[in-house]
Amino acid sequence: MKVLLVNPPTDLIIRSELPGHVGKELGHFPPLGLLYLAAFARQSGRHQVALLDMPARRVTLATLKEQIRKDRPDLVGVTCITHNLAGVKAVADAVKEADPRIWVCMGGPHVVQFPAESVSFDSIDFAISGEGEHPFLALLDALDAGDDLRRVPSLCYKENGRAVPAAAPAVTTDIESLPVPARDLVDQGDYFYILGNRATFTTVLSSRGCPFRCTFCATLHGTYRARSARSVVDEMVGCRDAGAEEIHFIDDTFNLRKERLAEVSQEILDRGLRLKWSFRGRADGIYEGGMALAARAGCSRFHLGVETGTDEGMKALKKGVTVDQVRNAVRLARKYGIVSAAYFILGCPHEKSRRDILETIRFAVRLDPDFAMFNIMAIYPGTALFEEAVSKGLLAPDFWRGFARDPDPEFRIPLWEEHLDRFELERLMSHAYRRFYWRPGPIFRNLRTVAGPADLGRKAVAALSILLGRR
Repeated sequence: MKVLLVNPPTDLIIRSELPGHVGKELGHFPPLGLLYLAAFARQSGRHQVALLDMPARRVTLATLKEQIRKDRPDLVGVTCITHNLAGVKAVADAVKEADPRIWVCMGGPHVVQFPAESVSFDSIDFAISGEGEHPFLALLDALDAGDDLRRVPSLCYKENGRAVPAAAPAVTTDIESLPVPARDLVDQGDYFYILGNRATFTTVLSSRGCPFRCTFCATLHGTYRARSARSVVDEMVGCRDAGAEEIHFIDDTFNLRKERLAEVSQEILDRGLRLKWSFRGRADGIYEGGMALAARAGCSRFHLGVETGTDEGMKALKKGVTVDQVRNAVRLARKYGIVSAAYFILGCPHEKSRRDILETIRFAVRLDPDFAMFNIMAIYPGTALFEEAVSKGLLAPDFWRGFARDPDPEFRIPLWEEHLDRFELERLMSHAYRRFYWRPGPIFRNLRTVAGPADLGRKAVAALSILLGRR
């Protein structure tokens, strides 16, 4: 079967809680989920797979239709996060306009939350809920052989015009058995990260899932699986051999076991791999020996979800860490020359006044990581926060479901406005960026990370957006 996988355009993405230029200039990552699907389907030897990253290649819907008519795939797969549902629907509509006989399958996190709604659109034939490698290959094989689609696990489909949702999201138990992503299908030069310092950048996923239950997060819980250090470094070597100079681990939690940071670092050192890398981790998994090894092994940056500045706030958000652990993590990063990037959420339910939010901002300044990212507390489907908002009458129970059925690009992501309204929260977020970055320390530290004229231009645009308060 001939398959085209599509990363949809972002021009119809709904407005996030980030300042406009900051979100646009943060970077563009390889579509790793699609690259995993492509590798797994190709490994079977039964299907031909191509990939089109529309944002990276700046491909329009008109150009997509031209390519569809030229290449005539049997099936188009498109990945969907809820933010970009309107763009996904536009892609599906374009495919059907080019050739109504082509099957269209949706995948991605959105399907987990809205399985029935995902196949309610005329232009979407199938949707896969959860981790898609095994179900997607099963779907391709079933379509190729004319088999009963009801046997395909985690598949959402239509039957007599009625949407049939999947029974449960798919979870790949043995992620070590999956092939590495098919990075040969994309141009690595298309990707960058504003916090990076190398020209050639890619991403690696060394684990899946997260066992924690932060109130604002919709990640599937209880399904954490980690690859071995050898498997991870094997993939890093492959990325290096393909020209990558920097790798960013996009795991929800890289260091769930604190020893894992040291294990991966030691494997890198034992094999003499010279490569810059960064990871997202938890403060309670950061310790002296691990950070010392990581620095020796080429770790250049550490991303930390702080969110708030008090232990009471940490407990309210169910973070499972303490403020002292956060301070220690940033201190150790600086001690060993690892850049720290800390993320904060303003307007949490426990922040009941402007004064409370200003205290979080002051904590961020005192913490003094190399980079800070400030978001406003947004209410996403499938989170404990959403359930709390419904119970307090802040949102209707079907608020997000309405968007899932009719994705209007003008839709605005709901914020926690129990105590302060959107206007005031956005003003405080702009103030946070100016308060943090308009200081000599961050300015000089960040200038040292500039990799060249193009990198300087991207960072300058984001910085001006922050300092001028533009959205």
